[in-house]
Amino acid sequence: MANTNYCAAKRFIYVWEGPVRITHWVNVFSIIILSITGYYIHNPFIDVHDMYYPPYIMGTVRYIHYLTGIVFAVSIIIRLYWLFVGNRYASWKSFANPLSKKDRKILMSYFKYYIFLEKNPPHTLGHNPVALMAYIVLFNLFILQIITGFALWAQANPDSTLYALTGWVFSIASNQWIRFFHYLVMFLIGGFVINHIYSAVLFDFKTQSGEISSIFSGWKPQRD
Repeated sequence: MANTNYCAAKRFIYVWEGPVRITHWVNVFSIIILSITGYYIHNPFIDVHDMYYPPYIMGTVRYIHYLTGIVFAVSIIIRLYWLFVGNRYASWKSFANPLSKKDRKILMSYFKYYIFLEKNPPHTLGHNPVALMAYIVLFNLFILQIITGFALWAQANPDSTLYALTGWVFSIASNQWIRFFHYLVMFLIGGFVINHIYSAVLFDFKTQSGEISSIFSGWKPQRD
């Protein structure tokens, strides 16, 4: 049952602009495709000798993985660009200020809510501070995945521009360690996705904050 302590919306505010919503869903489908193809590249679970499958299935899977990686990288670049040109809810200016007493109070309130010590955190139109910190960590993982993924791809042609941009990672760790890191981070991102879906649905039902509908429409309810 929804939390009846929250009053009805006075009006609706356009929070998530088109580029934010589009890149969100591009990221969702990219992560799904990259995870499935990435897992297959690491652990080929299809018997290539079976007549029902094409003879070069690994090449096809790798092609899909690389192509999706390009789409994902472009989407992340657009979202990072929108940090500087988007509205107040998409902007880097929405980041919590640890020196601000108000921001610290809201941060602690949401932290207590997520560990079940508080029932009614303050209503926020954009990302709440705890979610925002999680997204900062997540996007850093995205960037690391993009860099390591392109570096591994570029090894096929060490004279390429792509290798010149990303090959420096092999001065930090060997090919096998980079592959292992790339594979491990895939599971960390997958865990975040599961938690994100659970938290968003739970929070929406308990607070009627429009978390789910807003990522489709862009609009969220404003309350006193």
